[in-house]
Amino acid sequence: WNFLLDLPLPYRCFGCRRNGTILCETCARGRELAPPLDAPDTYALFAYHDPVVRRMIWALKYRGVRAVGENLGAQLYDHLTEDLAEVSLWGGSDQHFLVIPIPLTATRQHERGYNQATAIARGFVNRAGGKNFTLAENLLRRARDTGSQTAIKARRKRLTNVRGAFAAVEPATVRGKQIIIIDDVITTGGTTDAARHALEAAGAKIVIAAAAAHG
Repeated sequence: WNFLLDLPLPYRCFGCRRNGTILCETCARGRELAPPLDAPDTYALFAYHDPVVRRMIWALKYRGVRAVGENLGAQLYDHLTEDLAEVSLWGGSDQHFLVIPIPLTATRQHERGYNQATAIARGFVNRAGGKNFTLAENLLRRARDTGSQTAIKARRKRLTNVRGAFAAVEPATVRGKQIIIIDDVITTGGTTDAARHALEAAGAKIVIAAAAAHG
């Protein structure tokens, strides 16, 4: 099944239904951008309430269309290029980033067969041409199963639910590094904050978070 999902398909633009593309340039320009997030060093590309964006995220998460994630990841890289240049200035001579997708629980990973955040992270790294960006999908793990955040409406409960939910797998590899955490959607920022804290506790020098959508 996973092999079949990776085969080339006659994709249609999620906006105008034009053949051969996930999201054409015209429809991409027409999408509502996410407003600036309150959390420091946290960025998002599109507003999640945009109906086209919601359909794309749904197709990525629940219909197995991983090409959507790679498309969003490429656009996210383009969106963050200027901000990433500023972050690199903080890092001094170190211009290299580890790109770490938010991991799923083992149960969800088994059910879905893939991690949607990894698809976005892969598109992000591929767009960068591999230069100065390395996909590192196994450096962060779920320390405990928090269940689905979408079922929790109150922001405070969401933040409490994910506190301590992540742990660095190889602290020595993380120590002193510049890291970009990638997720599909940032809502309250609780999940990316919990992941950031785990990586900072392992000694990461700079940790920023980015997502395809916010809302």
